[in-house]
Amino acid sequence: MLNKIASKIIKEGKILAVAFVVGVLFATGMAAFSYVYSHAVQRDIAENVIRFHVRANSDSPADQYVKDQVRTEVLAEFEEFLASSTSIEETRAVLTAKLCSIQAHAEQVVRAAGFDCHVAVQMATVFFPTQFYGDIAFPPGEYEAVKIIIGEGVGSNWWCLMFPPLCYVDMTATDNSRELLASNVTEEGFRLLTHQEESRSVTVRFRVVEWWQNRNQPVAQRDDIARG
Repeated sequence: MLNKIASKIIKEGKILAVAFVVGVLFATGMAAFSYVYSHAVQRDIAENVIRFHVRANSDSPADQYVKDQVRTEVLAEFEEFLASSTSIEETRAVLTAKLCSIQAHAEQVVRAAGFDCHVAVQMATVFFPTQFYGDIAFPPGEYEAVKIIIGEGVGSNWWCLMFPPLCYVDMTATDNSRELLASNVTEEGFRLLTHQEESRSVTVRFRVVEWWQNRNQPVAQRDDIARG
């Protein structure tokens, strides 16, 4: 009798052990798949857009006003070009060539407002949080951007896209901008950006990308994002 009970316990223990191992392997596989999927989709999107990032000297009303003025003036200078550009390569080349001009223009705006803050302008890879532009949602992650830092750069940030141009018309994508997105990113990337399918599946996939990208966020940039 005791031998039968012992044999039964051992058998059930083996079954539980196998089930546990299978469960761990399945969970590990799903985690690996979701990580690879998140990285691939985010890179697909990031490699086809150029963003715009302005950081204020501080959160004081005066510094925030200056930030808004710098943003407005710089965008006004490039509005016609950005609206007509049809490739990220063209946009990148012009913006890179004009960085010194952008810095001089931004400094002029700052000085006109009565401040003598240093202004730094660069093309850089920047971590962005989840951002919504009308009905388009960009997942978090590292993106190429024109970055303007005014003074200490510890005030609230301002973001938009220079390619495709989403910095205009109340941050809502025009038909042309949507077409540029659709023609540059993969079908899956565009589906996630626009939530083209009103389904739980798209929302879940977007959250998977969001979760993994936020986990990969550089620690040094977390305070910057919190101030956004």
